[in-house]
Amino acid sequence: MILKSYIVEQDVKILNAYQATLIYGVNNGIKKDIREKIKTHNKDYEIINFFENDILKNNLLYEIIYNQSLFEKKKIIFIHEASDKIFNQISECIDKQNNDIRILIFSSNLEKKSKIRGLFEKEKNLAILACYEDNERTLINYVNKELKGFKGLTGEMINMIVDNSSLDREVIKSELRKIKDFFEDKKITKREVLEILNIKNNSGFDKIRDKALLGDKTAINKLLSETEILNDDAFFYLNSLNYRVMRLHEINKISANQNNYEQTLNGLKPPIFWKDKAVILQQLRKWSQKKLKNILIKIAETEILLKKNSTIRKDVVVKNLIMNLTTNAARSF
Repeated sequence: MILKSYIVEQDVKILNAYQATLIYGVNNGIKKDIREKIKTHNKDYEIINFFENDILKNNLLYEIIYNQSLFEKKKIIFIHEASDKIFNQISECIDKQNNDIRILIFSSNLEKKSKIRGLFEKEKNLAILACYEDNERTLINYVNKELKGFKGLTGEMINMIVDNSSLDREVIKSELRKIKDFFEDKKITKREVLEILNIKNNSGFDKIRDKALLGDKTAINKLLSETEILNDDAFFYLNSLNYRVMRLHEINKISANQNNYEQTLNGLKPPIFWKDKAVILQQLRKWSQKKLKNILIKIAETEILLKKNSTIRKDVVVKNLIMNLTTNAARSF
């Protein structure tokens, strides 16, 4: 049975009606939210965590399913990083599963031809939901829901929280924890939100990002000499750059031609901050749809490189990416 992730987020008890659930997709933030809500609403259950390798190497899952005692506590089994490699074990255990055990399987993106995905989509007693990437609208709704009841909250503040996250739900969750801890009386002010989110300190890289996309070598050399690129913030820099390029790609795709850019910008929902419009218009006229796609691929490759090499100088990698981007943009002048 195919379910919608946003419906399950609103009420995870829906999953109680199904023998087992498969939750897959690229949005780890949604998967984590659902997992935490399941734990919160099922405190009378024992939680057991398995990874795919645990199931492949031994028969622990089989033993728990088949040897469940009537006097033992009810169990919820989380299976992480699952794929078609454990299809046989999962299908066999589901066939013999009793009502005191619930299985929730978490996986990355699964193709349509995936056997385990096909099983959960066809069987009515099984549930499956896809967790797609968030967009601005879903994250604005998420922030609204999380900060419901806070006085002084405005649409501008919500946009700032979302924009500062580069569309990363995990970043937003971290920022929301700061806000909830700081504003215990649930009275929010814009000045203090700016301080908590550290938005002012991030503005330095925003300038670097924008000048790089314009191919302004003189400004980039000056900014990189004046701005400290921190290893710990490497993924923030990549997210900031990726978000802007994705935004340009989206606008470019919607617009029929360059003369349409301004009209498209004015019609976007949620709107772009007025102070960013002039720069974005200049950037749009610099980059074609194909070149924007190439930038997104390069950013993704850089992120993988940083994640796979813990000892690498992240600041140097980010600076090299910025310099290469600036050079490529400058060639179009």
